[in-house]
Amino acid sequence: MTARVAAGLRALQAVAGRTDPTLSVAAGEIARTIAMPLSTVSRLCAELVGLGLLARGDAYGSYRVGEVALALSGRASSPYARVCRTVLTRIAHRTGETAVLAAPTPEGMRVVGAVVSPWTLHSPAEVGELVVDRPSAIARAGSEDEATPGGGRVVETTVGKSVEIAVPILAPGGDALAVVAVRLPMNRARQGIAVARKAVLAARREVERVVDARGQTASPSVPAAMSSPPASPPAPALAATLDMLWALSSRPRPLAELARAAGIRRDRAVRLLETCRRSGVVRIEEGEGLVSLEWSIHGWQRAALASRLVTQGTPVVARTADRAGVCAFITVLRGMRSVTLVEELRHIGPGLEMTPWLGRPCPILSSDGGPALMLAFDDDDIGAFLPARADARESAEFFRRVHLLGKDGVMARESFEEAGQTAFTAPIRDSSGAVVAAACLVGASDEMRPRVAELSDAVHTMAAEVSILVGFGAEYPGGAVPTR
Repeated sequence: MTARVAAGLRALQAVAGRTDPTLSVAAGEIARTIAMPLSTVSRLCAELVGLGLLARGDAYGSYRVGEVALALSGRASSPYARVCRTVLTRIAHRTGETAVLAAPTPEGMRVVGAVVSPWTLHSPAEVGELVVDRPSAIARAGSEDEATPGGGRVVETTVGKSVEIAVPILAPGGDALAVVAVRLPMNRARQGIAVARKAVLAARREVERVVDARGQTASPSVPAAMSSPPASPPAPALAATLDMLWALSSRPRPLAELARAAGIRRDRAVRLLETCRRSGVVRIEEGEGLVSLEWSIHGWQRAALASRLVTQGTPVVARTADRAGVCAFITVLRGMRSVTLVEELRHIGPGLEMTPWLGRPCPILSSDGGPALMLAFDDDDIGAFLPARADARESAEFFRRVHLLGKDGVMARESFEEAGQTAFTAPIRDSSGAVVAAACLVGASDEMRPRVAELSDAVHTMAAEVSILVGFGAEYPGGAVPTR
């Protein structure tokens, strides 16, 4: 049944690996992408739906990424989410250009993280983008012939009117685990290349330290509860594969432990894991005997995040705004600016009106959700990311807000720049556990001051509800895998 597993993984990757995997895609399109008969793909997709890896789309015979796949992606990226977000933001801040994290797949290098340049004229990158051009530095840095000699060298190429500077992030065995890169327009290359080279090398060292530390604690003793397979019928191949992938999403594991986790024989686990390796889903470290998930999986939940915040978050934001009678927002970080993804404006008093902020960037110091969004970073990085024009008083007050929010989980403060306006803020987390957005309630100060406890509870509840909807705290659903 390894052929069926290979086909199922290809179908899953064809759906989950897109720039927005929450959009529906027809079974016929999936069949064309993986070059298989439509009838076979339809049966495969139905099985993947039963496992929670896919979900049925809006139109008949269409599919989108499933909640189990997004939870798997988030859990797998969790140990690296903070360091990757930090180094990409640091690169973008230092260079002023687009920072990219890409991981290998059988089709090419897949972008799994990006911070786009704030310049009007810039070189873009999008999570889910597939990089297949051989001239690309990202593609070359991720290939075996570029990654291994000398421990992975910096590669520089020109693609169209853009320059790429890339370096591989090496796994303990020496293979390219991922690639960190800078993209910049040719007309800024002369001034930017030297800075970009230093930035990607510093980023690689920082990420590799986390990878190495993770590997040193990757093989604890096997719990007694996993010492023998359950006395039950053999699991279907795709279900057993998902059991092993879910076990790997928490940490790398040895083969024997994975076989026990799935309740299957060792020889069957070997065949299934080899199929996963050829499909670009797992990595097998031959010398250490450990199996780990490929980083290409990390991009699934990141690519889906913005769409999920809007579709899942809008009803929650609207309900909160109606109950509290104030304006409610969800904001995210883009570069060093806050951008509103969801807003619900409500009447805030006779003769008053709130200006719409949907889609508009706001400097982080002035943003109501800014302190929550900065919880993703350490103090040293926050200080470096704040604009140079910020005076000592502004910076000190901003840090106080970040620390207060980190301690209490919710914050109520009057606006830096908007006199008479007060905001209540709480962080939103995704399936990796990282802070990815801010929930905000905003209104006139004289109306909100008497309601501090009530509105603090409201914004905390709103943030918690949205976090759950985008996968925070997701566990392996009991009904996702057929009963053994």
